[in-house]
Amino acid sequence: MAAQRYRGISEAVTAMKNGELSSGELVRHCLEKHQQYNEVLNATLCLAQDASEQAAQCDAEAKQGRFRGRLHGIPLIVKDNINVKGLPTTVASALFAQSSPCERDARVIAKLREEGAIILAKANMDEFAAHVSGRTSHWGPSINPWCPEERFSPGGSSSGAAVAVAAGFAWGGIGTDTGGSVRLPAAWCGLCGLRPTYGSVSLDGVYPRASSLDTVGALARSVRDVALLMEIATEARNAPRAGDTSGNGPRIGILSEIMEDVSPATRFVYSRSMERWSGLGVCARISFPLLEDPEAAATVDLLRSYEFARDVRRDMEAHPDAENVVHAGVLADYRKGKSVTDEAYAQALRRKQEFTEAVEALFAREGIDALLLPVARFTAPRLSAQAEEFALARNLVNLFSITEGPSLALPGVQANGMPFGLQLVGPRGADSRLLRAGMAYETAYEPFPMPL
Repeated sequence: MAAQRYRGISEAVTAMKNGELSSGELVRHCLEKHQQYNEVLNATLCLAQDASEQAAQCDAEAKQGRFRGRLHGIPLIVKDNINVKGLPTTVASALFAQSSPCERDARVIAKLREEGAIILAKANMDEFAAHVSGRTSHWGPSINPWCPEERFSPGGSSSGAAVAVAAGFAWGGIGTDTGGSVRLPAAWCGLCGLRPTYGSVSLDGVYPRASSLDTVGALARSVRDVALLMEIATEARNAPRAGDTSGNGPRIGILSEIMEDVSPATRFVYSRSMERWSGLGVCARISFPLLEDPEAAATVDLLRSYEFARDVRRDMEAHPDAENVVHAGVLADYRKGKSVTDEAYAQALRRKQEFTEAVEALFAREGIDALLLPVARFTAPRLSAQAEEFALARNLVNLFSITEGPSLALPGVQANGMPFGLQLVGPRGADSRLLRAGMAYETAYEPFPMPL
């Protein structure tokens, strides 16, 4: 029976338990897809040479009635700023091109392996996780699998992980999100992706981008799969429950001001989505002028730059050719961060707290479970687009990068033949609430198609 019939992780594990599917089939399916498409898509940097051996071991255990956990034999892909034992971590930079294999897993990877996951590969990414285009990797850009001949951006910086999952190279992906790096790739590649509540997933073994903003999130083809991966990855006691669809219909906040200055395609997608959500819960139109407050974008940029310069300075200064081999945009961000004063940084942290309190007050005042809005104002631009266009793509995620709450990206309907993503955002600790709403949405409507 063909492995591709089992799109969901839980369904695949159940099929293995029933003897209808094997981990070996899943891994072979992923490797065949990889061989067929990766030369064009450039989603991965290195494959785990023992993946087939791991799958065979999982299958041998299954025949004996032993299952490691909820991810038994499931192939996953991991962004190249997260340590995986036996594979190098390069953060897609020439500075680490000759890195040795890691001696231990990042905490989040260890937790996934404990449940039986097979790490199939390390994924390409924007260098140092410092861009949202997918084009700044030392190893070359990743290509959006939707119309690859047109060379659209997959979004970044978790570019390769999103491309790999959308193209069928893995059943799920683990990435990081500092300023949109899970949400934008999910939106532009037609996937689901969660930026969790800040601090809920360990950053042990994750190369830093900006410590006050960094999160580890998941990418998958369904909300249910994202919920399962995050339930396992999360350290907090209130980890999201993958099978929890209980409770009343969600009360969703709709931001009417978004409709005023977006493209016709975006307006159509958002309007259609509002109609769908109205059938699942209560939609309340609210006003939220803070959404695109330029101070939010300025705060994100300052925190990212300062903390990046602070945390990577030793690596930059240890490499004599850093000025010549690191992407110009990354170097600009590094230099900018070095120029930020400690006083300005402290002020940015205070603004971050003020924005967090303002957003949480909105949820309490309006009595809503989540806000619904686009991830970006437009579908994926081409990789050759100007830097200003990619900066504009972050406008609707900037605020929710500093307010510490979860954001769940969902594939909307297609616009102009390309995926267009929506996001549900909530206050701190609302991960389960968002995931329940997302699961209700995907249960009510047809699954989003995959490109390949």
